[in-house]
Amino acid sequence: MAGRSNRREAIGIGLAVTATPSLALGGDEAASAEIALMRFLRSFAACDLAAMEAAFASDATSFDGIYAGTDEPAPSREGLKRVSGMPAGMRRIALTLPMERPGPPYHRPDLIQDLHVQTVGEMALCTFHFDNPERLGRRTIVLVRRGADWRILHIHASNQQF
Repeated sequence: MAGRSNRREAIGIGLAVTATPSLALGGDEAASAEIALMRFLRSFAACDLAAMEAAFASDATSFDGIYAGTDEPAPSREGLKRVSGMPAGMRRIALTLPMERPGPPYHRPDLIQDLHVQTVGEMALCTFHFDNPERLGRRTIVLVRRGADWRILHIHASNQQF
């Protein structure tokens, strides 16, 4: 069961930023986008499903290419479709990890590295990665300003196995 938990941990979107400073381009807008991103990442580390869902824009999209919340690829092309809202795999992680291990946090906060936030108008592009002996995980999260708040418009996740 420990191996399965490690897989789920690795496919997660984010945890918490370590001492690696972010490169924020765009001044105050980038700083406020980074605050929103970190709020989401903390809710994900805590498996706070309500806060996670609240972080997404109503028109958010992603490609939910991780099958059944595991590291395994989907068994068919139909499993690799564009989905609306928070990815189903992310939801499964938030629902299952609290039953499988002690926490919160349920994810390792020392994995996030090289956070980079760029803003262009009402959009923010946030990229980061996490590295462990088994895989390199890369994440891109696009935020959009909706009123006074930043919301997740799109998430892309990829993992490189070693």
